[in-house]
Amino acid sequence: MSKFLQYAFVLFFITAAAAVSDAGKLNVVLVMTDDQGYPDMGCHGNPVIQTPNMDRLAASSVRLNDFHVNPFCSPSRSALMTGRMSDRVGVTSTNFQRNYLRREEVVMPEYFKASGYRTGQFGKWHIGANYPYRPIDRGFDEWLGLGNNGLATTADPWDNDRMNDTYWHNGELTKRPGFGTDVYFDAAIDFIKKCKEDDVPSFTYLATNVPHWDWNVRAEWMKPYEETCQILRAAFFASISRVDWNLGRLIDFLEEEGLMENTILVFLTDNGSDVPYKQNAYTAGMRGFKGSLFEGGHRTACFIHAPESLVGKPRLVDGLTAHVDLMPTFIDLCELKQPDREQLPFDGRSLRPLLTGNGEWSDRMLVLHHQNSWQPRKGANSVVITSEWRMIRQWNNKLGKTGEPQLYRIQEDRAQTKDVAAENPEVVARLKAAYSDHWDNLGLDRPLERPVLCDKATLRFSTDISRDPCSITQQSVRKGASLKTLWILDVETAGRYRFEVRRWPREVTVPMNAGLPPASDPDIEYVGHASWRIDVPGVALDIAEVELDLMGKQKLTKKVAADAESVVFDVELEAGPLDIKASLIDSKGERRGAYFVYAEKLP
Repeated sequence: MSKFLQYAFVLFFITAAAAVSDAGKLNVVLVMTDDQGYPDMGCHGNPVIQTPNMDRLAASSVRLNDFHVNPFCSPSRSALMTGRMSDRVGVTSTNFQRNYLRREEVVMPEYFKASGYRTGQFGKWHIGANYPYRPIDRGFDEWLGLGNNGLATTADPWDNDRMNDTYWHNGELTKRPGFGTDVYFDAAIDFIKKCKEDDVPSFTYLATNVPHWDWNVRAEWMKPYEETCQILRAAFFASISRVDWNLGRLIDFLEEEGLMENTILVFLTDNGSDVPYKQNAYTAGMRGFKGSLFEGGHRTACFIHAPESLVGKPRLVDGLTAHVDLMPTFIDLCELKQPDREQLPFDGRSLRPLLTGNGEWSDRMLVLHHQNSWQPRKGANSVVITSEWRMIRQWNNKLGKTGEPQLYRIQEDRAQTKDVAAENPEVVARLKAAYSDHWDNLGLDRPLERPVLCDKATLRFSTDISRDPCSITQQSVRKGASLKTLWILDVETAGRYRFEVRRWPREVTVPMNAGLPPASDPDIEYVGHASWRIDVPGVALDIAEVELDLMGKQKLTKKVAADAESVVFDVELEAGPLDIKASLIDSKGERRGAYFVYAEKLP
């Protein structure tokens, strides 16, 4: 046999072996809902909500009984995707470029890609807009989702209301018919099915943007709750029930395709409940809701359904666990290879000992914050968690400092009604010292992440990613609010760049000085906060000039033509960091910050 044929045979068998190996790999489906708390499902005792498929999944899964996430959105998502605490990876807020996951962090899909998987992200991301922070820049092959925030924010495509919306699909805007939750599940199911057809293992991250407000749903979906609930809560429960219906579709699909026995299916939520009218809401015996440092703000459901040979029979498992544990667990159970870059130390640990019942699970300490501020403060709005204790410290605005610690013995007092700090000074001292060590190693003094201006993508700057806080709602843009906006970026290479300054985003093709009618959609009921609703007129503004301030570089001004949709500036830029401001100036010389700026490299 010639050397060429020998080589061909060897190559054939290697390829065939690899194909067999890939076909035998476990698929992973990770489903996360937005603002659904532990109490918001039937299997946890809620007497009103109907969640038969969540209950069905819980009954057939390993259920983590003491599972924790951050008390609010972006931090939970960053910790989930990295296996590292959100403060450590630079995500301390939900807006204003403080939710950008640091570039050096290795993200969950990178491990799957390095191991021969195809990866897909569907739904809410919320840990970075613009290149190189989008899902397709961070290891996902397929991406269908929103902007870098929630419904009716300026990051979201214009006039989205959860029905027949516009989505980002692999970096391009696309319209999809139907309710948003249905769209995401449809896309995820199609993705998994295509991977099966191609004999490629898949990792699917499906993160709904419900039941986060606004709670826009079809009127008929609220009917099961109308007799017992006020309309806001009826819509909240209805949006969860719609997730539940879709979860049932997903489970049925996996079973019908013969994939369930070769798939790890995980269901969790991103923080505590944000149910409307909290004062008389079902709490499952816990204190607090979304944003709270008490148990109801961060203890959530986590159901893990996997082959019995891997995790044993369905059951409730004790042991202090958290979102940071899922990435090390997938690496362990799926035998994932490390990507070709440095993995910084995990805060999480593999759940294998708990799932299999083999090995020890020692106690640990977790630290969560809810500061959502310009500059996090040491000790402020923090909770230190162990299997026995919860130590809470809250910022006192009146005194301008952190208040005295509160301490709760959680196994005896799940409702956290009795502060036992005074009786346990040695525990308080020990937890405070451990917290101090944790804080000092977070690296929170680092500068903010900057989107990169280069030839790989067009950057889209909106008010929610302004470096300086301002209103983030589409309603404020519709009303022509006077805002201050400042955006920071990094120019990758010197060259000629174009900045397009707009009153309305590119999805809206009307002149800068034109108004807009209120948003409306006969297929959906607008239910939500008065200050966020988009069914208000978009007022016409008197915009005579536009100024672009490339701070420290140059300041440029142009007049606005009568029918112009935008004003464009072409400029030569040096490589390096760049801060920009753009202003809309009226005929009297009064100015307001621009609402949208697009930036791209010219050929």
